[in-house]
Amino acid sequence: MSITISKLTSADLVAVDKLMKWNRRTLGFLPREALRDYLEKGGVWGAKNDDDQLIGYLLYGINRNYFRIFQLCVLEQYQGRGVARRLVNTLKKSATTQKVIKLHCRRDFEAHHMWPKLGFVPINEKPGRSSARHTLTLWCLTLAPYDQLELFQTKTSDETIDIVIDAQIFFHFDRSDSDATRLSKALLSDFLIGSLNLCITDELFVEIDRHSDSSQREKSRNRAYGFPKIIHDAQLAEHFEGHLKKILPNRTPREKSDIRHLARTAASDVNFFVTRDQRLLQKADAIEDMTRIQVLSPTELIIQFHELSERQSYIPARVSGLGLEWRRLTSDDIPSFPFISFLDQGERLGKFRGRVNNFLASPKQYECELLWSGREICAIRILENNSGNALTVHLGRVVSSNDRLLFEHFLIADTVYKAVKENIDIVKFDRTAIVTRLVADLLEVGFTKHNDSFVKFCFSRCLKHREVLGEISRLSPESSSNYQNMSPLEIERHCSPLGMAADQDHFLIPIRPGYAISLFDRYQSANDLFGGKKSVLLRWDNVYYRSSKTCHRMLKPPARILWYVSGDVKKVIAISHLDTVEIDTPKVLFGKFKKFGILEWKDVYDLCDGGLSKEIMALKFSHTFLFRKPISLDELRDIFKEDRVGLTLQSPSKVPMKTFQKLFRLGYPD
Repeated sequence: MSITISKLTSADLVAVDKLMKWNRRTLGFLPREALRDYLEKGGVWGAKNDDDQLIGYLLYGINRNYFRIFQLCVLEQYQGRGVARRLVNTLKKSATTQKVIKLHCRRDFEAHHMWPKLGFVPINEKPGRSSARHTLTLWCLTLAPYDQLELFQTKTSDETIDIVIDAQIFFHFDRSDSDATRLSKALLSDFLIGSLNLCITDELFVEIDRHSDSSQREKSRNRAYGFPKIIHDAQLAEHFEGHLKKILPNRTPREKSDIRHLARTAASDVNFFVTRDQRLLQKADAIEDMTRIQVLSPTELIIQFHELSERQSYIPARVSGLGLEWRRLTSDDIPSFPFISFLDQGERLGKFRGRVNNFLASPKQYECELLWSGREICAIRILENNSGNALTVHLGRVVSSNDRLLFEHFLIADTVYKAVKENIDIVKFDRTAIVTRLVADLLEVGFTKHNDSFVKFCFSRCLKHREVLGEISRLSPESSSNYQNMSPLEIERHCSPLGMAADQDHFLIPIRPGYAISLFDRYQSANDLFGGKKSVLLRWDNVYYRSSKTCHRMLKPPARILWYVSGDVKKVIAISHLDTVEIDTPKVLFGKFKKFGILEWKDVYDLCDGGLSKEIMALKFSHTFLFRKPISLDELRDIFKEDRVGLTLQSPSKVPMKTFQKLFRLGYPD
């Protein structure tokens, strides 16, 4: 059976009138003389079957700028066969100066659900004139850009990139702040203004129309009018829609809208579509292959722009040789990021993913770093620098591996190192940032628990006892009670690298460059091709062996160590706390401290010249921090000369408190 579409004439008056009366409930009443007038002026397209029976018609009015459909009717037994679409398409093809097709339809009519299928968009609504005041929706089908509708004007700029947002993101803009909406609202961040032009497709108005609350529909439409709407090629959009249906689900109204959003974006000049729908994101590669548009999450988009604007912050920071380094998480990491590897016991993947994405969506506020070992991610930390006063860790996790305990301890210690390097006085770990097993490591490093966080002060200056307590009270009054009953020595260790306690010795200890690289000089190690020994370099505490020809009985804990690197370096580069000094035979010490230090048995054997009965010395130290400004040999000599202290660089030597403080201040300039 074939169906023919043609202009109806007054000869078809009876058939049209009959069909209209059969559908009077939804079409309303049109006097026969008015109907005749439309037919005589060519304002009715009709559909007829092989028997020349009228099975449907479209009655419309013509304006210079638009068509207005008054009636569209199809016999019930022919509905669902594409007759209405053919009538509308015929009207579209007849356009000359017309740029849009308009119509009003009652919201409670079945036809209300037909118009979006034909490409119409609900852009407004009003109460009807009947006593029941049924809601009438204004539907529009764009034929060409139409100046009278602000909705149809795309505001583009050479300095901005046009981005189409999906309905979920649009609706989140109007909702209150929450974990669910924060990621979407991040697209409105100040640093993106001037870079992004957030656009919509006309399909958004179809999704707005599905809301049952009329006041909410009006509010959403009014907001949508403020967004530029992309101009798309309708035929090309239909082409893409058909192909997208082959790879995306299209059963529900929402799924069908998703496809139309994508198809219309692909049929425009816009190259980016932003969504939080995981189904679409998982098909991003296939969608791009088919349509050339990139489907991105808000997180991926924001990070891409942040990478471009602050490239310096994305340069990797190597920890040891070429195999271990911190890298700021990039947009390329997100699609394959192993979220599941970082889950705590009983933690839901979706909740954890959402939490991480919310941080990533604010790259100006939060810095997300990944610790890479070769090609594997072994740790993640998310940091916030609160105006230079505190470095807060909002998330710190390590993947399960043979080195997990080592990396967990390093994650904590390295964060403190980072604060000292940047001259920040406080490090905070949110209670929700860590897994339970990290608590013991935090306490060992010198953190104290307060309310919902673990806090460590890391003063890199010389202070007196009362000055330390005053600084703690000023910076974090709620934490001061934790330190009131501590001795000066305890406070100094809890607030390391603080220089404070006078009732202990201070030593200058020379060390070979190769040993320094492996023991504590992470930055020098990073520049060395082979780097340090990972199991040593990442520790909070370590051991250094020395020959004990003179036994150096003066080296006794507690004490502070200034490390002078000999050889070509000739600088004092770091400071530590001396924890233990033990003197014994090589086998005894090596067996006891095997997990510490950098020496293998052969190295220890050589140290004692093969004399296994000779005594050697093991110095166990911790709280090691690099100076922000290494002290050169010339500077070292000048200070010792000024203080009238003899300088010995071949073996450990005692340093007066006054000289120690001068060196400390030189190593940590304000």
